[in-house]
Amino acid sequence: MEARAQPRTKGGFLAGIIFFLLVIWGLYRCALNVSDWLTDANRLPMSELLLQGQHDYVKPEEVRIAVLDGAESRNFFELDVNAVQARLNALPWVAQVSVRKKWPNKIKVFLTEQTVASRWNGNRFLSKDGVIFKAPDRVKFPLVSLSGPDDQAKRVLEAYYGYQAVLTPKGFRIAKVNLTARHAWELTLEGGIQLFLGRSDELSRLQRFVDVFPDIQPRELIAYVDLRYDTGLAVGWKKNEEKVNDQSRR
Repeated sequence: MEARAQPRTKGGFLAGIIFFLLVIWGLYRCALNVSDWLTDANRLPMSELLLQGQHDYVKPEEVRIAVLDGAESRNFFELDVNAVQARLNALPWVAQVSVRKKWPNKIKVFLTEQTVASRWNGNRFLSKDGVIFKAPDRVKFPLVSLSGPDDQAKRVLEAYYGYQAVLTPKGFRIAKVNLTARHAWELTLEGGIQLFLGRSDELSRLQRFVDVFPDIQPRELIAYVDLRYDTGLAVGWKKNEEKVNDQSRR
């Protein structure tokens, strides 16, 4: 009895191993089939884009191209949210963006645009937080032009707000603010009058201009007002002064 039981035990053991290997092979093949199904671009395609948030300057077509750039974005399971978010963040007018997937076929994009405050050094913009950025010019309203060293951009913006607060009650508006390489302040008012404020006491000097301006005649000939003095100011006149005076006498 014992001599016949031994071969049967060994046979059962081998059968068990073979069965186990077949189960592992079957699971492996199932996993491959599931993987192929999940990564098949024709199954569960990302067919709907939902754009949320402020988008006055970012064009929907730019967002669509950025989202669909790359074959991996055609399938729900293979969509790389981080890659899509990086591409959207690279769009010129985008300040912040978040990307989410929603089963079974939707990409939700929420973006915030740059809040433009001014032009900066002619070919760029400055956000309301003092951040310099470059973007296609899609602004449809007048912007003040600010200029200076890039590392002083936020300072120039804050100075502009302070200067405008002094000038607005008297009906003046600033067209340009420039901080020179020597950190001297220069303003250009709407209408073309330039104001030289120097490197210190700018607000008090600006107030001096506001107080004295009604007494400066003829106003239409003022080219600049130099306020870089402890007291008083100097007025520069336009080059066509004589021509204007001749016409006024007639």
